[in-house]
Amino acid sequence: MTTQVPPPIEDTLELRERLAGAWRAVFDNAVERGSPPQAVVETMASVAHERFAELFGASAAASYLQLLSEQLRDIDHDEAAFLVRGEEPRQPVAGGEPLIDPVWIDGQELI
Repeated sequence: MTTQVPPPIEDTLELRERLAGAWRAVFDNAVERGSPPQAVVETMASVAHERFAELFGASAAASYLQLLSEQLRDIDHDEAAFLVRGEEPRQPVAGGEPLIDPVWIDGQELI
């Protein structure tokens, strides 16, 4: 399989927030239609990982997953440290309003 090198993107916080909102909207829409949340997350992760490997190569995809797992392990470690000190773990900041219409997937034109 030949790895395709994608063109550089203008990677901004606004772009990342918009994309994260789109993923949340797809997730919410699938769950609202009756799909189990765990199945939706697993499927989205599998599809994203497969596409990542197609774009950047299998080795880069594996390295990326390893970095993500290390970040999660660090979060777990930090939460455990709070508990050992008798403190409440920090709670994640809840997301605000969706950045895109949650039913955009129902439209004819997806993007």
